[in-house]
Amino acid sequence: MNNWSRREFVRIATVGAGAGIAGCNALSPSGSIKTDSETGRTSQKPARSFEPISGRVLDIEGGEITDAKLKAIVPGRGSVAETTTDEQGQFEVVEVDGPIWLRATKTNFIGRTVAVAPGTSSRIRLSPREGTVALSFGGDVMFGRRFYEDDHPLEPHFQIRPDDRMESHQTILQYISPLLQDADITSVNLETPLTTTAWRHPSKRYHFVSHPDAAPALAEAGVDYVALGNNHTLDALTPGLDETLQALSAAGIERSGAGKSNTEAWEPTYFERRGLTIGLVSCTTVTGDQYDIDWAADDNQSETYSVSGDDVTGIPDTEQLTFSGRVGVAAATRDRISRTVSEVDANADVTVVQIHGGSEYQQEPTDRIRRLTETAKTAGADVVVNHHPHVAGGVELQDETLIAWTLGNLVFDQEFWSTFPSYLLTVHVTADGIPRAYVDPLLIEGYVPKGVVDKPRTWQLRETAALSSDEFSLDHDRLEYIAKDEITTRTEPRTLDGDTIYTRNSGWVNRVIEGAESVELGRDLLPTGTFDDPDIDDERHEGPLWRFGRGDDSNGPEFGYDGSGGIQLSRTADNTERSVLTTAARVPLAGSTTLLGQYRHETDTRLELLVRWYESTSGSALDSVLIDLDRTTGWESLERSLSTPEEATHVRFYFRLYPPADGEKRVANFDNIQLVEWTDSATSGGKDYNYLRVHESSTIEFTSSSQSDEAISWEALD
Repeated sequence: MNNWSRREFVRIATVGAGAGIAGCNALSPSGSIKTDSETGRTSQKPARSFEPISGRVLDIEGGEITDAKLKAIVPGRGSVAETTTDEQGQFEVVEVDGPIWLRATKTNFIGRTVAVAPGTSSRIRLSPREGTVALSFGGDVMFGRRFYEDDHPLEPHFQIRPDDRMESHQTILQYISPLLQDADITSVNLETPLTTTAWRHPSKRYHFVSHPDAAPALAEAGVDYVALGNNHTLDALTPGLDETLQALSAAGIERSGAGKSNTEAWEPTYFERRGLTIGLVSCTTVTGDQYDIDWAADDNQSETYSVSGDDVTGIPDTEQLTFSGRVGVAAATRDRISRTVSEVDANADVTVVQIHGGSEYQQEPTDRIRRLTETAKTAGADVVVNHHPHVAGGVELQDETLIAWTLGNLVFDQEFWSTFPSYLLTVHVTADGIPRAYVDPLLIEGYVPKGVVDKPRTWQLRETAALSSDEFSLDHDRLEYIAKDEITTRTEPRTLDGDTIYTRNSGWVNRVIEGAESVELGRDLLPTGTFDDPDIDDERHEGPLWRFGRGDDSNGPEFGYDGSGGIQLSRTADNTERSVLTTAARVPLAGSTTLLGQYRHETDTRLELLVRWYESTSGSALDSVLIDLDRTTGWESLERSLSTPEEATHVRFYFRLYPPADGEKRVANFDNIQLVEWTDSATSGGKDYNYLRVHESSTIEFTSSSQSDEAISWEALD
């Protein structure tokens, strides 16, 4: 494939003997944009601002819900529009200028808040209220460290203001508070003490310490419970733990997983909601055994620890801290999990176990986490939620137990690419089991969690679906389990001609039946490369997860080839440095890649693409390649095949525009940047692959499974 001179929409139907790949719509080389060859100007589609949002509100069986209330919510502005459904359950929300949270409510139903974009249609299903409790689970939370460091002009992040910490914490959480407030009980893993003490664990390299103002901010945002069974609860030693417990209690937030003794650390927390008793247990496998002072609570521990002020920054030399080894967090063992969960199961209608452990930055659970999860399930756990890896993993239904393998981050200051995507898991529980569970994708932007629409939402749903069990059906805008639903499965084999790349609209490649050696499957590694307006906040087209010089003339719909978002680099003769567009962090990868996109560069100023490969998230480059980008007449397609060095695990690329020698300002525009990583073998498919490259004729089985009548559709780029 040398250019995008033609686009075909591939529809794989499943009804009728003649169904197959058909339909060819010839467009201009740039897709939906036509270039005036004389002026070089582009005829752009208008931005989607103020396009209405429509849809339907249905019950769990798919019946229409009349007079349901719809409220459009923008963080920082509150409700911006309201309406109700008609007799067919349909609604329309107008006067919305960007992505919003859309909350649907109806008496005798559990409310549902979804992320939606202007100009789209949404199908919202409400669960019956009677006898059902909604539980929501978020990942790792901390408000320290880099939250207090200076901002970076090219890579902005949220700063907590020491002179107004309460408002700062509220601002961080406001973008997802409409989602957190839906559930009857919302839980997060609080991976930090909330304290003002200067005491720190003397041996640990990383200390996560946050201000007590985080507790009332969490409560206001909708958090009811925090898991303390993790490896950072004792970072500020016993003064930090004491202040944490006091701050949580004052804010009305329940907790478990840590205490002054092993018995207290393992003590469950119980909630009474909607006639049900919910019991929650928290523990961790990461207990600091390698240090002289570990943080596991142990009733048999008679040792007394003593820490000198000489070892801790900010503590007077004369001060000494002494505390018992009995204090700490609940240390996860199969025996203790079995005994505690069995006890909770006997006293509660619903038992929830949270286990903190596994390998950091790995989506798949370790064998130990699998064994402990199985122990909890066997002992009677209805829901098992795991965290610690800081990346989002899959969800499974095993027998009658709902399992989340890793929730990733919710509020965190990490700067690794894989830690930015996340989700909130919601589980509906009754005395008889789990009738429903679903995932709401989030994006950590500048350490702050936000809801997402369009490509980042679809990207996260597909990533999670690939790691999840088949009970969770995947549509283009939802990943959900509903016990009463019969999932519609479509499977269709098709023979495709060679020398073509296909991109996915819906459905996925299940397997390659014939010609596997001629087929490669690909994943786009860049969820925000369209430069649209993907997240729910009061900003527009801010280019999340990208690093570039931000200004009035750098990003927005006027700079994209399709009118919905783009990035513009600009330089004048007065500039001494190059203008750069790059990702916010190194992107992890394992195979060869193809860089795709559109760019516009109509001057003779030098524009180049620099690609660097690395062996880790830090350190110097392993290898690099420098590519000059030609001058264009209007928008042109970009396609570069990149061979990944064998030792490389990460990549980062840089578009660089040089200052002109003289004359007027020079610019270069970019849009729809995609970095497609290809598999070596494509015998079996996967729900997370959104590209398909066929070198020679091959027979491929496409599949979809959803709760709606969603067709299988892939788009061929010829």
